[in-house]
Amino acid sequence: MNTERPPWVTFLINCVIWVFIFFIPFLLMEPRGGIPSYLLRIGATTVLTVIVYYLNYIILIPKYLFKKKFLAYILVILLTLVISCILVDLYYYFVVSVVQNWHHRPEPIFSRGMWVPLFPLLTGIAIGISIRLAREWARVEKERRELQGEKLLSELAFLKSQVNPHFLFNTLNNICALARKKSDDTEPAIIKLSQIMRYMITDSRQDKVGLEEEVEYLNNFIELQKIRLADKVNIRFDIEGDLSAIQLEPLLLIPFVENAFKHGVSYNDKSSINIELKTVSGELSFLVENSKPAVKDTLKLDEAGIGLKNVRRRLELLYPGKHQLEIQDSASNYLIMLKIKK
Repeated sequence: MNTERPPWVTFLINCVIWVFIFFIPFLLMEPRGGIPSYLLRIGATTVLTVIVYYLNYIILIPKYLFKKKFLAYILVILLTLVISCILVDLYYYFVVSVVQNWHHRPEPIFSRGMWVPLFPLLTGIAIGISIRLAREWARVEKERRELQGEKLLSELAFLKSQVNPHFLFNTLNNICALARKKSDDTEPAIIKLSQIMRYMITDSRQDKVGLEEEVEYLNNFIELQKIRLADKVNIRFDIEGDLSAIQLEPLLLIPFVENAFKHGVSYNDKSSINIELKTVSGELSFLVENSKPAVKDTLKLDEAGIGLKNVRRRLELLYPGKHQLEIQDSASNYLIMLKIKK
């Protein structure tokens, strides 16, 4: 939606402001002669102040001040002020003194009252500088926010795109292993993969998805892993709370689960993976705990693969100050606890 004001509205507002500014002295002092006399005396000062204001605002500030040509700007302003004061002085000599029939006409140019218009002229220049600098700052800040937003969206799109090939690579390897064994689980695994890919290709393009959809995706992933692992690993996935009340970034939870299967499964030792998802008052708590094979080195978050690095960065971008990610790494267990607040 374009909220920019039409030019005529801006012009009308400026006119009202100028009239108000130059009628303040009349309202305070109520000079003799009423409005006609007052307008006659401030006529030249008013016109020149408005001209100098817009000359400074539209031309001088962008041409000199924004380009850091400070000395040239000061010289041009001083010259403008001197010329304006001389013109006002001539106006008083040839117009005001004649119309009002002054008995003692001041000498034109460099008379005692020549510098009287200096205050309104300087005020107009100062206001012009303040408004123009404020608008320029607002423009630059708006552009900075837009660029930052575009950069954020680009980075999120890149991070999200990393999830898909990373997961697909691991899953295809698993199905390939089943195919080599000529396992009966190959076809169910392919069907599960097709369901997962449908979610990744369609729903994951949205900015937000319902938590129910993300949980269904996790269930399909876990079922796919169960086909591969059979009864070698004890897997639990407990869900508690109202899933319909929460929406989140798609593919945000899968790296934690994938990491548990990647690093917590052993064909020699007893292995277990425990996943808990709870929602309370619109807030999400997600826990993933996996046993660690004795032969593997202690895992650290930075060593746990692309997936966890990716999701940690996405959390920083999407939920700044609204999430907690805690890692507990012991000799036998690896635990990740994520909380996303409203």
